[in-house]
Amino acid sequence: MDCVFCKIVNNELPSYKVYEDDLVLAFLDLNPVSLGHTLIIPKKHYQNIFDIENKVLKRIAKVSKIIASKLKENLDDVSGVNIFQSNGKTAEQVVMHYHMHIIPRRKQDNFRINDCLKSLKLEHNQFKDILNKIKV
Repeated sequence: MDCVFCKIVNNELPSYKVYEDDLVLAFLDLNPVSLGHTLIIPKKHYQNIFDIENKVLKRIAKVSKIIASKLKENLDDVSGVNIFQSNGKTAEQVVMHYHMHIIPRRKQDNFRINDCLKSLKLEHNQFKDILNKIKV
């Protein structure tokens, strides 16, 4: 398989490991948005959220809290953290191996999530239609 993250898991490519256990690996992003930007990946290859096993997803969520706390507690001026991940090319997933971004935030950084979040104006019937299609 020609997956860069699988190569990192298999020690075929170097990484700056932050955390590792039997299911997941966390390492510093080589193209960080912010100092301390960390990626958490499953050791087994899963393309996205639709493929990943629930137990692995739960472990990633647990590790994300641990890493987010360490970033906030131990890096200078970190007062917040963004945690996100993308699924599929339309969602701008670049590496097709499930990964979660943990991005430490500082008051003066230039990373603005809200700049890309644009609100749609929906009518009541549009909300109802969507609700009927996706309600669990």
